[in-house]
Formats: sequence, C-alpha cells, structure tokens
Amino acid sequence: MEPSSPWKTPNEVMQIHRLKKRKKALQERMKQPSISGSEEIKPNGKAEDLNFSRLINGDKRKNPFSKNNLEQNKKAKVDIELPLDESNDKTLFALLKLPAKIEKPPEDIQKLSTFSNLLQKFTADHSVHTEIVEKKYKHLPIDWALKTKMRLMSPKPFAWTSMLKASEEASGITGFVRCLDTTSSPTLDTSPRALFHQTCLYWQHPHLPWLNLYPRSSGKVSATNFMATNDEVKQALHRDWCESFRSLFQLLRARHCPYFYVCANTFTCLFRAAGLCGVSEPCVLIAPTTRGFRQTLRHEDVEFTMPLRPDKKKFNTSDEDRPKNSSFDSCYDTMEETKLPQESQRKDDGSGDEEDPDHFLSQLGLETDVIKKINNTQARITQSAESSVDSAAESLVVVRGADAQALFDFLLNCKSLASPTGPLAAVPPTLLAPTAFHGATLQSLHVRENTLHSDNKKYYSIELKGPILPTTVHTLFNVLKTSSTAQFSATFAHHQPTLAFSWAAQKIAEDEASKENEPNHFTKAFNKENLSDCGISEEMLQHFCSPDPSIVKPLDSVKYNTEDGTYTW
Repeated sequence: MEPSSPWKTPNEVMQIHRLKKRKKALQERMKQPSISGSEEIKPNGKAEDLNFSRLINGDKRKNPFSKNNLEQNKKAKVDIELPLDESNDKTLFALLKLPAKIEKPPEDIQKLSTFSNLLQKFTADHSVHTEIVEKKYKHLPIDWALKTKMRLMSPKPFAWTSMLKASEEASGITGFVRCLDTTSSPTLDTSPRALFHQTCLYWQHPHLPWLNLYPRSSGKVSATNFMATNDEVKQALHRDWCESFRSLFQLLRARHCPYFYVCANTFTCLFRAAGLCGVSEPCVLIAPTTRGFRQTLRHEDVEFTMPLRPDKKKFNTSDEDRPKNSSFDSCYDTMEETKLPQESQRKDDGSGDEEDPDHFLSQLGLETDVIKKINNTQARITQSAESSVDSAAESLVVVRGADAQALFDFLLNCKSLASPTGPLAAVPPTLLAPTAFHGATLQSLHVRENTLHSDNKKYYSIELKGPILPTTVHTLFNVLKTSSTAQFSATFAHHQPTLAFSWAAQKIAEDEASKENEPNHFTKAFNKENLSDCGISEEMLQHFCSPDPSIVKPLDSVKYNTEDGTYTW
C-alpha cells in the first residue's frame, strides 16, 4: 500500500476550509447570550431552570467579588474622574499651526463649547495676526535649474496663436539665429507672435527624432537600440559629438556663448562663461555625483569643491584649526585629513620620522589578521562616509578656472558617458545652448494652448514643453510684458537633478561678494563688456552679470503684476 501523499488536492483543501468555518460558526453561536425573554424568570419558572439555560447557552455566571472586576471598576472610575487628555488637542493645534494656549473671556465659554466654533474663532484670529505680505520685486531672479515644462495663465487671451504666418516664423528664426534685437530691426516682423516664436527656440546636439534625449534617464528599462551593435554608427556619433562639444567649449572660452548644458544619463553639467554672476573665471557645476566619479576626478588631477556638502569634519578640532572657507570642501578631503593636526604639522615641517601605524599595532601584540581586519573596517567606514551624499543635492561638484579645461579634456575622452545598453545605448550626452555651435540642430519648444475654468472664471493657458533654459524664461517674460494687458502667472516643472545648480550658484555668489577687497577684483567691471557678443540683450546681460547673490533663486511659480510692473514669486 502506497503511503498517503503530504500534498492536498484543491477539493480536500476546500473541505478542510469549510469544516473550520463551520466550527467557528458553532463556537460563536454557543458564545452568544440567550434572548432577553429566556433570562427573565417566568411566574411559574424556577431559578434552576434559569441556571440550566445559562449552562446550555454558555453564559457562565460572573463573580462580582473577583479581583478582575474590582480592577475594571477602579479603572472606569479613574477614567471618569480624571480630566481629558490635552495631548491630542496640542497635536491638532500644532498640525494646524494655531496657538496651543487658548485665552478667552468668561462670557465666551458657552459660545466656544463646541470644537467647530473654537476652530473657526482661532482660525480667524490667526489669519488676522499673521497677514502674509507679498513682496514685490522689479526684477526676475535667475534660476540655473533646467525646466521640463512651463505653464502660463492669464484671465485674458495671449497675443499669440499656434497659426503663424510665413513672415512671423521667418522673422523669429532669423532673429534667434543671428542674435538680433527684433524690436529695433526695421526689416523683421515685430509682432508678438514673431517675438514669442523667437523665444521658443534653442540649439541641441545630437538630434535623433526617434529618441527622446531630454530629460536623460538611465532608469528606463527597454530593449537596446540597433546603434549599440554597429561600431561604425557608434564611432560616427562619438566623433560628431566631440567636435560639437569642442566647438561649444571654445565659444564659451571666447565669451561668445554665455552658458551651456551637458545632459548625461547619470549627471548634468552646467558650463558658465567668465563674468556671469560676478565670477571672473569659467565655472562648471556637476550634479549629482557619486564617490566613484569624484575619485576619478582626483585621479585626473581635477580640483573641485562641494559647496552644498554639510561642514562636518571627521576629527574634532577647535575653530582655530578650521579654514575660513570651510564650507567649500577640497577635493582632497580624504582619510589623509583624519590625522591629528599635530601629526600633519609634524609631517609638513619635516621633523621626526613618520611611524607606520601597522608597525605600532604589531608592537602592541596584535596579530597580522587582526590588523588587516582593522584596516578593512576603517576603509569601509571611509567609503560609507564619502558615499553618504551620493546622488543627492549635497553631492554637487564645482570646478573653476584652469581646472575647467582639465574637466573638459576628461569628459571629451571619457568613453563611459554613453551607456552600453538600454534605449540610449551608444548615444552621447545631450548638448543644450542658447547660441549656435558646430553640429547643432535648431529646435523649438512644444507649445499647446488651452482654456481652464476655475471659480466660474475663464483662464487662458499656454503650456511649453522641452528644455527651458534660464535665458528663455527671462526673454519670454519680456515679450509677455510688452504684449499683455492683464496680469499673468507661470509655473515650472524642474529637472530634479539640476535644482542644486541654483543653490550652489547662490553660495558661489556669496563667496565672491566677500572678495570685493582683493586686488584683482576690479576685473569684474569688464564682465559686461567682455560678454557683449554672447547673444544676450544688453538689459538681460547686465542682470546676468550682477554679483548680487539675492538675484539667484530657484523658481517654482512667478506672477507678474501689470499695475506696477513687479514680480511676485
């Protein structure tokens, strides 16, 4: 006879399930009290019949003098006598940002007896005492973060429509390509639609119509494209990209291009020309970065700073031992700096022989295996400390001056910029610029018009989709100011990794503002003149070259008031 199998068939499983369900139903039925009529003693009934019915129904008689009943009665009395706990009220007021202490006159006690009346009263009082005064500014701040979408809204229709005339489209393209001031040109069309079309243009390389090259993302999982398997296509793409990147960087060095972006799969670079935001030398911002990328820059002798990284030293020193600009951490801030200040001073002076830590541990009687474990543990601690800010805003890296050229050479020869797999396999990083360069393709933002209804009011909306550059925002607002008669607002959707650019640019501007007393600070007076041929209007160039740190801020939404010509954000 074959032994029974431990596996159950579906029918057997369902039979066991139904049996358990019946048992539970029977137990609940036995525990239910009898109907009220059965508990009452009938005139002809006896107490024994009542006890017998209780035994049948499973209702056991409770002892009123048991210890458990006495404790439950005490707890019930304590709960009744104690006042209500105010912790819940304090938590509620903290969430609503209302004052926790309630001061009311005695005659209002009855009126505030309910929570709804109390909430209405103190909401009104709080709104009276904390009136938010909107600050208005005459200028629009500079946001160095790339944007993916922009939505304009106004109660009146915009002076632009998707149906462009031939002269309007030609004038917009001509004015943008030649970096002309269309408003002062006697031969170009100066209508609002032509000016609006001019602000929606930008330069990009490479341009592959079947691939979306902005925003770049390495997290997409899909089949690898055909270019990754064709070596000739890969070499042609890389060769053209190197030529375009070299041309764009030379324009930046000659100050004929104010800035440009390099959008790779895992990071984004912002190259800024000398003179922007009061910085008298070329500046490159990279975000986000990883420990491996920063280690590669060290091997390539590219010095950098991390202005957004928290100022936490790995050893305890006094304030006198800290550098003055400790917020800008050096790229060589590694475990070599974990040595005590006395040891580092002794090493710099050249006095005394440096003792090997392994030899010192061996003298203490530790074995070689134990010393290796200590070294491995210390290395892991160091790596975890350096990797704590990876892929975050604090991992932003700033390269300035001559090191910008070294970074350019590194990126030009770096073969890992193009992903070997995925939908963007063998595709080099995307180059975005406001001025023309070798191999660039003229592109336009995708524009869509719509109408919205809110609170029985009709609003007109224009949505722009694509890589929106900082100068595009300022140029677009200048056009709308002259053509619109009603106030309008704009909301932005940022490319998240580039949000750190504005935060870091503000810190860099603050650091430059503290160097006004240096001997070579007078060279900043020529920043505007040196960038006069970079393709930006004179008014906008003066704003972008200002060393004031307060004009650099990230923007989420902006409102323009036509009454006094001010901005609110």
